[in-house]
Amino acid sequence: MKIKITAYVKKHYPLMLSFCIPVILMLGYFIYRKMAPFGQNTLLTVDLGQQYIDFFAFFRNSILHDPSNFFYSFNKAIGGEMFGEFAYYLLSPFNLLFLFFPGKSITAGVMLVTLLKYGCSGYTFGRLLKKQQIQSNILLPLFSTVYALMGWAIANQLNLLWVDALVFLPLIINSLLQLLKNQHGTSYSLWLALMFISNYYMGYMIALFLILFFIWTETDNFVSIRHTIKDSFLFISRSLLSAGLACLVLLPTLFSLQSSKGEYTTNVIHAKIEYPPLQMLSKLLVGSFNFKQMSTGLPNIFVGSLVLFGFLLYFLNRTFKWQTRLCSFLITAFLFLSMCFEPLDLLWHGMQFPVWYPYRFSFLVSFWMIYLAALNYQSSLDISAAKVLVLALLYAGVIFLSWRNMKKLSFISKETLICSTLFATATLTLLLIRPGNVRSNRINKILLLFLVVGGETFANAILSLNNISYLSQKEYADPSEALANDSKTLSKIDPGFYRTGQTYSRTKNDGIAHDLNTGSYFSSALEKSIPDFYGQLGDPDGDNYVTYSNGSLISDSLLGMKYFTAPKDSSELDQKNAQKKALTPLTVKPEIQRYQLVKNQQLTKIYKNPLAASVGYSANEALKNVKLPINDPVNYQTNWLNAATGTWPTTKYFTAQNFNEVVFQNADKTVNLTGSLLKKKNKKDPAQVIFKFTPKTNDPYYLTFGPGMEETNVETYTGSHSLYHYGTFRHTVILNIADHSKNNEVTITTRFKKDSLFLENFVLYRLDSQQANKKLQQIKKQSWHVKEINNRHLSGKINIKNNNQIFATTIPYSSGWTVKIDGKKVPTFKLQNTFIGANISKGQHTVTMKFTPPYFYQGLLISLLSILILTVIEWRSKKQQNM
Repeated sequence: MKIKITAYVKKHYPLMLSFCIPVILMLGYFIYRKMAPFGQNTLLTVDLGQQYIDFFAFFRNSILHDPSNFFYSFNKAIGGEMFGEFAYYLLSPFNLLFLFFPGKSITAGVMLVTLLKYGCSGYTFGRLLKKQQIQSNILLPLFSTVYALMGWAIANQLNLLWVDALVFLPLIINSLLQLLKNQHGTSYSLWLALMFISNYYMGYMIALFLILFFIWTETDNFVSIRHTIKDSFLFISRSLLSAGLACLVLLPTLFSLQSSKGEYTTNVIHAKIEYPPLQMLSKLLVGSFNFKQMSTGLPNIFVGSLVLFGFLLYFLNRTFKWQTRLCSFLITAFLFLSMCFEPLDLLWHGMQFPVWYPYRFSFLVSFWMIYLAALNYQSSLDISAAKVLVLALLYAGVIFLSWRNMKKLSFISKETLICSTLFATATLTLLLIRPGNVRSNRINKILLLFLVVGGETFANAILSLNNISYLSQKEYADPSEALANDSKTLSKIDPGFYRTGQTYSRTKNDGIAHDLNTGSYFSSALEKSIPDFYGQLGDPDGDNYVTYSNGSLISDSLLGMKYFTAPKDSSELDQKNAQKKALTPLTVKPEIQRYQLVKNQQLTKIYKNPLAASVGYSANEALKNVKLPINDPVNYQTNWLNAATGTWPTTKYFTAQNFNEVVFQNADKTVNLTGSLLKKKNKKDPAQVIFKFTPKTNDPYYLTFGPGMEETNVETYTGSHSLYHYGTFRHTVILNIADHSKNNEVTITTRFKKDSLFLENFVLYRLDSQQANKKLQQIKKQSWHVKEINNRHLSGKINIKNNNQIFATTIPYSSGWTVKIDGKKVPTFKLQNTFIGANISKGQHTVTMKFTPPYFYQGLLISLLSILILTVIEWRSKKQQNM
């Protein structure tokens, strides 16, 4: 047994090292940074902490408890299809590991998955080099380590969903080369299909690169035009077959994209260079990454000095045909032009400019550089003195240009310049040494190169990641534990179907992480109609997020926000929890005192809204044609309620109020507040405006204001406390600032962060709560009594009392929903440009709604046919081999 193990290790140690070295290096760094489970820090940062970690928790819950989430979920904002979300975020086979990490231990799961992806990337690249006989022995893990820890991998460590591309790309390339060599085989179609399924976005980029790689391969192995045509047919047909295999995922996802990311496709393309191209060279240096590079940075193309030198020398290496080198140069020029020329940049990103993380396809450029460098060093690691001199001068030019641009490029520092120079010098010195035919000298040179290259790669990881801050385990665990307890308690209090508002949160994806229908959501694939609706309702919205933080008495009830979770402040915490930090409020909501306190938790309180309607209700047919204003949440909510109750447009709920006093401190005075641009008198001194009013009733009071009041422009206080509200928004929002405050003065202070402050739509309103309650009670009585089967199947009874009524819902419109009334399918239509509606007659009815992802069955059929075709191809191939 021992002999067998020794023989196995001796044969496979290069691939074993290809996996282990990246894992050991990065594990060492994580332990040094005290990342969980080795300390009180986590790998959570930016989107990984604010978005992906919640998706991973959602994935775990879907697999173990509610598979209907794969198709549709009401945890997604106010409801939305999830097939596209799974295709973009959650279909990586590595995600299955999260099943073993419940609750707050999921942060340890993130580390495990991250390390495995580093290791598997190194392994698959090493396998490519070995199968294609490009490198072997100790040199193989050297290039594999560089590949696994390339600058793109380090910079996108937090984008775990994309890193699968590094794992699958070498497997796809190797299987393509094998296909073209043997003229048969199914692995290429299978690996490419798996990439499409794992992450179609990265798969699209790889598919574009495969066209270039195929052209290069055919140029290198050109025999005749007839042979090239035959290979082209093989390449195209098997590539299409891989897309067919993945159609079960791709077709429904394509439909989903048409209503989400597809709505933002760029129609106007400018033929321009996006930045001075020579600045790109600075990204070849060690540690050329920091936080600013995430949002508006340059392409991450660090591959280390050994690879860079080998890549450049490849074009001078006469052991390769001049036609091949010319083709390589043209492809290289195309790739580098793609990283600065807008039309090509857009092409790689599916005709959409990335929101953060620019030049996401640059991992393909790094792969190309490493692959050509490995080919160049295939015959020898020795370089002539003349070539070393040329390389030294070129690298010195990169250092000089980077030094000249230090003020423009924040990621460049003296440390990065010195570190890069030292590693490049050491690499060139070792390449210059000629060990001759003495085997021990050659091994020593390789080992020294291994130390230098490994050290340079590891130094890049350290310097780059040290520029990023991370969430502590406590910052993640405490609010997550509170949310989990709230979710568990609510499921016991009320097992029915409802939505739950928040006045505290950890992220916008608390709902999907903890199985709460919170109304908030953050995703790159969010349907455009949802943020459009939130923006008009008076809640914060963006292209890829919505936050239900500014609900009014009216919107809470119409949207069925039946429960609310609120944090206790420090004075309310018992002795057991006194040392815990109070949860951070998301918004102020004085009117929550109108709701019934149903549970007092350790860190939170749970309230019940007695006026909350169901997800469906009987509405007047006027709702089909109601005119809803733009950027006016007060009148939007008024018209919605009036139309639904058949009183449109007569009843008025909100009344504008005057402030009793406005105090301007170091700011221009104005009589008309709304639409005013207030400027500092003395720009060097602080400025603020204080607004005072005394409510004459115990009704709720609301303040509306536009994007000029974003947190980047102003600090806002009520009394001496922060006026909590979600800080970024692009439409007018509405905020509850007082309730049951009759004859008590309310003070709002706005402190300038800039030289001016724009008071767009800055109006104080009083809500006639008695009149609003009367109408909301009417809606509640006419609600659909839902019996929830699961996320994609709702059924219940509704009593329609009049003939001029419709069945209205607050479920976002989608052609995937079918509505049956008393067992008969009925046509649906769109209400408020957002929701599903259907005609219904007077009387008591059973209404059933079911969701099926559009094109799901068509995609399934194409995938099954593709599997059948692939099976026949494999059978015929084996039959020919046996003849």
